[in-house]
Amino acid sequence: MKTQKTALFLALALASGVALAERGAADLQIPLATSTGTSDQNSFEKLDLDNDSRLSHDEAEAGTLPRIFLFMDRNHDGVLSRQEFNYRER
Repeated sequence: MKTQKTALFLALALASGVALAERGAADLQIPLATSTGTSDQNSFEKLDLDNDSRLSHDEAEAGTLPRIFLFMDRNHDGVLSRQEFNYRER
């Protein structure tokens, strides 16, 4: 999981660098890293709008999960279970 988080951080850092080069220094906004388990807007209960105990991609768009939805969907069934949402590599 550390490798995935590091890769995600590097991808975001590189993407923000490209955006900075295209826009110029006046529009610099550094993206903040969020934790999927602790952020209030990204709590499983708040994102599960239809209360089916699964998060669809559309529900994940209500928070900041769309960027990492595919990484979190470990069995690639298009939805996140609570187990996938709270998964931590050991």
